[in-house]
Amino acid sequence: MTPSRVLPGHPLRPTILKGSAALAALALAAVGLSVSASAANGEDSLPQPAAPVEQNLDRGLISIRTENGDGNFVSWRRLANDSPELAFNVYRDGEQVNDAPLTGATSFLDEGAPEGAEYSLTPVLDGAERRTMAAEEAVAFEETLDVPLQVPAGGSGYSYEANDASVGDLDGDGAYEIVLKWQPTNARDNSQSGTTGNTIIDAYELNGTRLWRIDLGRNIRSGAHYTQFIVYDLDGDGAAEVAMKTADGTRDGRGTVIGNASADHRNSDGYVLSGPEFLTVFDGRTGAARTTVDYVPPRGDTCSWGDCYGNRVDRFLAGVAYLDGSRPSLIMARGYYTRSVIVAYDFRNGQLSRRWTFDSNSSTNGSAWAGQGFHSLSIADLDGDGRDEVAYGAMAVDDNGSGLWNTRYGHGDAGHVGDFVPSRPGLEVFGVAENSTAPSSWLVEAESGDTIWRTSPAGDNGRGVAADIWSGSPGAEYWSSRGGSGIRNAAGQIVGRQPSSINFVVWWDGDPQRELLDQTRIDEYGPNGDTRLLTGSGVAANNGTKATPALSADILGDWREEVIWRTSDNRALRIYSTTIPTNISVPALMQDRQYRTAIAWQNVAYNQPPHPSFDLATEAVSGGGPGEPTGGPTEDPGGAGCEVGYRVTNSWGAGFTAEVTVTNRSDSAYTDWELSAALPSGVRVVNGWNAEVTQSGSALTARAPSWATRLEPGASVSFGFQADGASSPAPSAFALNGAECSA
Repeated sequence: MTPSRVLPGHPLRPTILKGSAALAALALAAVGLSVSASAANGEDSLPQPAAPVEQNLDRGLISIRTENGDGNFVSWRRLANDSPELAFNVYRDGEQVNDAPLTGATSFLDEGAPEGAEYSLTPVLDGAERRTMAAEEAVAFEETLDVPLQVPAGGSGYSYEANDASVGDLDGDGAYEIVLKWQPTNARDNSQSGTTGNTIIDAYELNGTRLWRIDLGRNIRSGAHYTQFIVYDLDGDGAAEVAMKTADGTRDGRGTVIGNASADHRNSDGYVLSGPEFLTVFDGRTGAARTTVDYVPPRGDTCSWGDCYGNRVDRFLAGVAYLDGSRPSLIMARGYYTRSVIVAYDFRNGQLSRRWTFDSNSSTNGSAWAGQGFHSLSIADLDGDGRDEVAYGAMAVDDNGSGLWNTRYGHGDAGHVGDFVPSRPGLEVFGVAENSTAPSSWLVEAESGDTIWRTSPAGDNGRGVAADIWSGSPGAEYWSSRGGSGIRNAAGQIVGRQPSSINFVVWWDGDPQRELLDQTRIDEYGPNGDTRLLTGSGVAANNGTKATPALSADILGDWREEVIWRTSDNRALRIYSTTIPTNISVPALMQDRQYRTAIAWQNVAYNQPPHPSFDLATEAVSGGGPGEPTGGPTEDPGGAGCEVGYRVTNSWGAGFTAEVTVTNRSDSAYTDWELSAALPSGVRVVNGWNAEVTQSGSALTARAPSWATRLEPGASVSFGFQADGASSPAPSAFALNGAECSA
């Protein structure tokens, strides 16, 4: 694929410009002029050309002791600006361990290596090591990596638990630090009365060095909906800031008190419904308050938010959005059951300035925009103009602060934004509804809000997920806690059994499908049952029945995601990273703008998993197996010893979908495999996935996808297709690379 222009979110995804905007942008580009955005004043202007998220990332080199102790798995980042010809040499204790420079997937299994070995990585370009590109020392895992914590002292009747976490390069050295929220054990949901202990925010290096501690004080109530902390480089100086709501008595990382240190605004029920409210940006290096402004909107009349006792008035959300297409803006929001207010700020030269305010109470928007928010938000370029929008539950707000679309499906608990249907242009938004009269679940176009499909009302649908978890159906699957048991496809049809969990998803094994992440375990979805891949040891999940990790994100090593749980005694954060081989090579997910901003808002209220701006199964690039040396392909075994499994996954009157699994039963690997078969009369293939599927007459041909060109002995690869016609009889005469397979 040769994109015409790089989207700010990902180097492989083209930006879509339409009509006169596209022509104007091309004309200006032809003479070397840029286009300035003026979203702040509401003008309809063209986006600036933008690259992937600018971060001074290192290689994130890690070495992990394999579970059976037979070696060390070494993994590192591919960066978005890497040359396609860039290769790597891996050194153990100063000695090169690879026979030839490594291309393809950015991982290497050093079989037989001793425990405790030290690794470094050197880039290779044009056949020569580039020492000027800085060799990098690995962070060593003993299967997992523990980050020691300093547990805050508790108080009367409560202690502290390590809760949600985020990451950012706080000191500008190219490596991520962890920012952690400590939550007292007497924290409360907004619907519950009672006094709480203070919320504490810490910053840690991966070796456990604590950089600073912020105490939000007694006038910030503790609970999932009160403190949303954003860790991001807001001013573009190379080091991340930390932003959150503060109040009288907040003590920054240097011990300086914000507001009145002696003020106590708590009422007899433990709620804080009076006193000043602030928004503070803290320095990432020191935790010192850099600037503090009044929080907008103020609470005003508590009853105007939907109740009078203090529940709905203090429902906060937050995020980061590239509203002008090139620089980040801070998003802070209040309310979603009734009134919803979203405010965008720019942090420049040490000061916050308000960019725009969206208020459902304003005459510009009107009451139809009230009550549409969820317990989370998403940030994405919804309309393909190069600038980010705010997906606020069942509605969306444009980059200039005006309403973009409104489904009027109302409040819900879980929403997801991504390229879930690769065959359609642009992104999609999936949500579930709490209202018993609204569609139980729904999928809409991100640009327009037009409904693609929806399910019948089914009461309070408290959980829902959209993600590609099964290769037997193209694009993402969708499932929720109500409205029909099973996974749905892009048309809303149930095509498989219900997964074992409805929570997070994670890229863990080596294929482009995601795995199920719930409580302290990771499972791979299968049509006949889930397969356990990981059970965390000595760790605990957060947020009660939500059972979420402290953080799940691609923070180290190759493109797969790490999972961070707190240890059961709260004395450490335990980082898990996969040692499963992969053929896939893509740039670090953290360089995709949508994914990076999703990590910033993951801690917000009801935590949701991150999604990139692209479909990984479509965009993945293969360069051989993990740590594949440069050189020619392995000799094929000539087609001998292959087995094919075929099954119909769904059928209807005029067509069907099917899954084909090819297994290499020989002693040698296939490269660039090609499977052929004879289709029954009257069957016409409409589309395929996870392989290049074509039809000529009655002949079906499936060619290896770019991310899985190599089929190792004993390994299997699956692909699917949709066809018009009868689902029976099955195709026949399967052959791999020209030789007959057993079926």
